[in-house]
Amino acid sequence: MTAIPFSRALIGGKKNSKLEARVSDELKEAARRRWMDAGFSSESEYIEHVVSIDVFGKEHVRSLILQRLDRVGGVSDNAQRGA
Repeated sequence: MTAIPFSRALIGGKKNSKLEARVSDELKEAARRRWMDAGFSSESEYIEHVVSIDVFGKEHVRSLILQRLDRVGGVSDNAQRGA
């Protein structure tokens, strides 16, 4: 896979830019139900993931999420063992 610049900021990181679209009330409500049902904390977080997957691909986004989990998960595993 081709390296993607600034990929660390894809999930998390500082957000400088705004992405907007005008949509119908029905589409907005359907999207609201989806992001709430999927456990996203906000509409913005949901849209960031949808756009990230569309632009960079599901596997790249998945690998970033797994890398973050590995970094944080090691700390959590140590805390549970009393290390």
